[in-house]
Amino acid sequence: MFFSSACLYLFTRLSSDLMEKRPFLFDQKVIDTVRLYASPAMDRFMLFITEMGSTFMLGLLLVISMIWLFVKRKNLWGMIFYLITVAGGGLLNFWLKSFFERERPNVNRIMEADGFSFPSGHSMGSMTYYGFLGYLVMRSKYKPLSKLGWVILFGLVILLIGISRIYLGVHYPSDVLAGYMAGSVWLVLCISLLEIVYLYKEKKYQSTKSMQKKTEVS
Repeated sequence: MFFSSACLYLFTRLSSDLMEKRPFLFDQKVIDTVRLYASPAMDRFMLFITEMGSTFMLGLLLVISMIWLFVKRKNLWGMIFYLITVAGGGLLNFWLKSFFERERPNVNRIMEADGFSFPSGHSMGSMTYYGFLGYLVMRSKYKPLSKLGWVILFGLVILLIGISRIYLGVHYPSDVLAGYMAGSVWLVLCISLLEIVYLYKEKKYQSTKSMQKKTEVS
């Protein structure tokens, strides 16, 4: 609860500063730091990384993940909430972009990108997709060390996708940060609702099991 409240507060602060046209002083500093590592090889790497957070790639990975949940885990509710989390997050991002209408940066542009800039769709989408995947891993029966490894990997992918958007010149750092914050709030909300469903199902199962034992005794 504290984490999601902090994310919501930070997103509100960023959006308020944007609406009031206050400058984000950290934007240029972060851009300059990221661009220190510019090179043809880094360009190719960042183009590859940014594709991991594209609408097409996340959509494809979502379908694969849902098939896996259905075939291997028989997890219908997990499938439903995975779709709600990722697709719903995409719709929320589209609405937020349309509301704030921030133009993209036009300096150091390595690739072209359509639409508005705030919040970053790649950052928000990667947070919802890979974040939910990390939640599923943490809920799995994998060994604790394996869980930690996967979560660190997903976190690194999310971070790199955000950095790639800054490096490629299609987003300001404040766009990326806002995308992370909005995605985190939405992710926590969806996971919390799914946990309530699981809790209800568990209580219902235990109640049914208790009734069966009473019936057997009688």
